[in-house]
Amino acid sequence: MAINVRVNTTGAIGRATIKSSPKTAIAADTFAPKPNVSLSEISDVSTAGVENGDALVFNSATNKFEAQTVTATVTEVFGGTF
Repeated sequence: MAINVRVNTTGAIGRATIKSSPKTAIAADTFAPKPNVSLSEISDVSTAGVENGDALVFNSATNKFEAQTVTATVTEVFGGTF
């Protein structure tokens, strides 16, 4: 980071002004983007026992997204003409 300093000595007491640029650049030598990542490569996703039609559901006990079969039971339908 570059720091620019200007010292004003026109008065009896010198004054320093320090300004730094708000811009930040981070460069990583090891960065290599991977365009095709499978779910099993993501650290907080578990693909154990995955089957067709499963949905990813977060499990707070394991702190991971897990494949689960989601089911629903409709007991009543309100509205509409049937």
